[in-house]
Amino acid sequence: MVTLNEREQGLISIIMPTYKRGEMIIEAIDSVLMQTYMNFEVIVVDDCSPDNTKEILEKQYGYEPRVKYYRNEKNSGAGVTRKNGYLRSKGQFLIFMDDDDYLTDEYFFEKAMKVFKTSQEELSFVSANSVIKYENTGEMQSKVLNVKNRVDNKEYLKGFQTKYMKPNSTFTTVFQAKYIKNIDSVEMLNDSSIYMRALLTKPAYILDDSVGVYRVHDKNITFNLKLSFLLENLQEKKNIYDIIKQEAILDTPEEWLYEQIMLTADYYVSYSKPMQEEFDTLIQWCKENMGEDSDRLIKQLTSKYTISKQEKERKKID
Repeated sequence: MVTLNEREQGLISIIMPTYKRGEMIIEAIDSVLMQTYMNFEVIVVDDCSPDNTKEILEKQYGYEPRVKYYRNEKNSGAGVTRKNGYLRSKGQFLIFMDDDDYLTDEYFFEKAMKVFKTSQEELSFVSANSVIKYENTGEMQSKVLNVKNRVDNKEYLKGFQTKYMKPNSTFTTVFQAKYIKNIDSVEMLNDSSIYMRALLTKPAYILDDSVGVYRVHDKNITFNLKLSFLLENLQEKKNIYDIIKQEAILDTPEEWLYEQIMLTADYYVSYSKPMQEEFDTLIQWCKENMGEDSDRLIKQLTSKYTISKQEKERKKID
């Protein structure tokens, strides 16, 4: 493992978990190789794909030393696979890129690194806008964040996904590894966790440009959350809350935690349509971890779950 102090200056490590997307990942990697800023490495970590991903990559990039292929010992999920990629990366700068997304602006790396170099203050990350592509219909929709230029990290963190939009993913963002708070201790890395831990430390900068395409399709993990993945996400937000409270980063950490837990839990109930046993496990987590706010949270989630069950029943009848 490369420590934060040993990371190579100016090197961007693109960390790319993959699973059963041997053909799609080519577009992702090619979009990195077209960048005008060339000091980068692509860390592909295969989560035990049963297809011919390895053979495809060897054939396509056997000549390219900047593309490095690794394979998990066992299927571990995207968050753990992303962490495995981080542990193998060497760059001072990081991009966490999913295998189904791709960049469209060949100058993106160059623009981001220029911002880091010319900024009068240290920045935790430089991000940009993107386009959403709906694979089923081919529709393209521009997503422009409601923040731009220099962004105060505490203000952004306070309103993260409530007042201020989160980038679609992390592939349009260059992070400074040393400013992702306690990244080495995080067991499962996902995009919200990475952004929030970076916002614990330094300001950020949002470019006005659109630099890539985020694909939306039936196999997106965000639309198929497993209970274990949900609980890990909730616990990670609780861990971040502990840091916020201990270091007095925000004035109202309890309200911040309530809003963030509600966002994740509500999304799970609305889109993953959990069974009763799974929902009961979620409620138990809230009772054990949310203190005085647990009753308020459980009441809202129960109402959402009841509506969700009614919708499922109506679909069965129809």
